[in-house]
Amino acid sequence: MPSFLPRTTDIAIIGGGIMGTSLAWQLASRGAGRVTLFERATVAAGASGKTGALLRQHYTNRPEAVLAHASLDVFKHWPDIVGGDPVHVPAPLVVTFASGPSDQENLARLRRNVAMQNAVGIRSRVITPSELHDLQPFARVDDLVAAAYEPDSGYVDAVAACRTMATAAIRAGARVVEGCPVIAIEAEGDHVMGVRTPEGSVAAGTVVCAAGAWSTTLLADIGVAVPLQALRVQVAILHRPLEFDAAHYVYLDTAAGIFCRPSGAGRTLVGVGGGDQHDPVDPDHYDERNDPSYPALAIAAISRRFPAMIRAAYLHGYAGLYDMTPDAHPVLGRRGPDGLYLMLGFSGAGFKKGPAVGQAMAQLILDGQSSLLDLSPFALERFASEAWRRPWSDSEYLFTSDFGHRF
Repeated sequence: MPSFLPRTTDIAIIGGGIMGTSLAWQLASRGAGRVTLFERATVAAGASGKTGALLRQHYTNRPEAVLAHASLDVFKHWPDIVGGDPVHVPAPLVVTFASGPSDQENLARLRRNVAMQNAVGIRSRVITPSELHDLQPFARVDDLVAAAYEPDSGYVDAVAACRTMATAAIRAGARVVEGCPVIAIEAEGDHVMGVRTPEGSVAAGTVVCAAGAWSTTLLADIGVAVPLQALRVQVAILHRPLEFDAAHYVYLDTAAGIFCRPSGAGRTLVGVGGGDQHDPVDPDHYDERNDPSYPALAIAAISRRFPAMIRAAYLHGYAGLYDMTPDAHPVLGRRGPDGLYLMLGFSGAGFKKGPAVGQAMAQLILDGQSSLLDLSPFALERFASEAWRRPWSDSEYLFTSDFGHRF
């Protein structure tokens, strides 16, 4: 067995994205014993490294709003809390709502949701199209009925966040093993025994699966069925024309069918929503490049909000993965053999919640329950019946398209 691989550990974490690194840091910081994180490639090489990392706090359900809000506080104060350089880029965030057949119903739901978010502590308010135009005079607004405005949100450098979180975990006493895929979770009777890698087995009394789209096979081999689908989702980086040099807000634009944010001087990251942009794939064999047609599609889509972007130029792009659950909400908690915990199925909306999910899961593992919030709505057991089809609140929006995940 190579010297870099321990023979035993108290807690084994599978996956080096924002969830795994956050949990490793939380556990090690609390003196949880020997904590080892296993990453198949390098930290942030999977979905976490290919996310847009928009820090939206706008949710229609309280549990995810709490997680997003608590995480934003960590991202904003990263050097003081986690260490290292800042990873947060502050910027207002806008969620748009189209005028049309459902506009009045969505407007009523929007007002209820913003009230719930305010109660959680999120600074958000409903603004009119004309108010949005005053804030962003280069934006088209004639297709909107309203928008939600978050002045304190922004986005993060996702790779830097994962890497500095991993470094913080190591500093707290955890071990991070890169280039070491877990090929099996080992169990005996009704308890996990550890993990198996190509270099040998590592005994562990607690195993946490945070492997995203790669989780399904690992869990199926020990009798835990997770309804998870890997979806390929593309983003493009565009050069804005010089006439549109101002840094625009972060947008989750349900009307134009895009999400976008600045991506450096004169550049914009954009992703196109809609079910036709979410392709089921094998996570081990998918094209990580943009389709040849995607640059033109992205430019056309973003120009619906920013007309000047019709003259944008494509710089580069990539495709990442969503680990989708049937209801687009994550799976968190215990399941299967004793000692097994799940944190997966974030459905394209996980990064913004990573720090708080790590805290909540560390509390569950070490204390028996999370004091941050009740994790029971996220239990895998919800898929044992048709109950998962019920909305998590009576304020879910009525959209004809989606971004692969819900609000």
